[in-house]
Amino acid sequence: MVKTSFTKMQSLISQCASIIDHCSPLFWIGVTGGIFLMSSLMKNPSVLLSKGRKTWISFFFCILCIITIIGCQESSLSKPIATIDGVKISVGELNERFTKGLHVSIDRSSLTPEDYELLKEEVLNSLIDEKIMLLRAGELSLSVSDAELEKKIEEIKESSSGEDFERIVSAQKINYNAWKEELRKRMVLEKLTASDVNAKITVKENEARIYYRTYRRMYPPEKRVHVAQIVVRDRDKAEMILNRLKSGEDFGTVAREESIGPEAAKGGDLGFISQGVMPEEIDAAIFSHPLGEISPVIKSVYGYHIFKIIEIHEGTKIKWGDIKEQVTRDLRKQKEEKAYVQWIESLKSKTVITVDRELLKKVTITLNKVRE
Repeated sequence: MVKTSFTKMQSLISQCASIIDHCSPLFWIGVTGGIFLMSSLMKNPSVLLSKGRKTWISFFFCILCIITIIGCQESSLSKPIATIDGVKISVGELNERFTKGLHVSIDRSSLTPEDYELLKEEVLNSLIDEKIMLLRAGELSLSVSDAELEKKIEEIKESSSGEDFERIVSAQKINYNAWKEELRKRMVLEKLTASDVNAKITVKENEARIYYRTYRRMYPPEKRVHVAQIVVRDRDKAEMILNRLKSGEDFGTVAREESIGPEAAKGGDLGFISQGVMPEEIDAAIFSHPLGEISPVIKSVYGYHIFKIIEIHEGTKIKWGDIKEQVTRDLRKQKEEKAYVQWIESLKSKTVITVDRELLKKVTITLNKVRE
């Protein structure tokens, strides 16, 4: 009876092994060990009668199971979920892109099954686009030298200050060498887009003029206000000053006496200010306030402000010469974006792309939960 049971178990292991492909060496070590142990026990089942041997055999079985499971897990991560002209995208790459990308902050519990599947598709498509672009870069022999890479890294360090850069790398436990190679890849893709797409874009002046006429609302005449202010550090003091102004005291005189701003000597006169120049809370206050009236107390990072609108210029008609460069730049960006979409679709049409949809459905990606 024991011999029959072990014969069935041996057969089951063999059948499982025959249908599992792409497994790592650890998996096959586990399977081989299992078959060897089963064969030995089949030949001499009496060894199970010994309690000590029974315990030892159970322990050995556990070890084999662990090795086999680890082997299967490793193999599943290396399994190709897609191929692009023979270049593979593994399940592991898909997982890595999720964990390194924007999706790390998504709480999976808030996603519907449809949302989750769409996210997997989105990330896989971005990987496919990237592989296609890298193949194209190889065709054009585009690369980034070590000198170019180091120059870019120095620029990044300078923009964030060297100490901040080192602290961020250390705090986030970034693999510096892996980060450098990822940066090199990004630079190659930028070179490719610049040479294969953007360099072919031209913008003629008559095109820019038509674009401007079509989207004139995007370029409104510049509104400006002539404004004076009183600024102090304490809200209570600001409220007291506001009451004095409401009772009829002269704004310029009070500004000279109380304001801590550098324009206090000029009665708080800031001159003309264009919309969008000042901090948001101040900009909103002065451009929504009626002419000649005094504003309530407005808080900003600089202190507590009181404004008086002296004059309002709604703006004059913009001359083409003043807006030409910005319009041309905006139109070029629009044309580049459109050309990029057409370009990547053209590359895809010339590429053999296969996706294992069944495997994609089975893939489970761990997303970090957002902590409140």
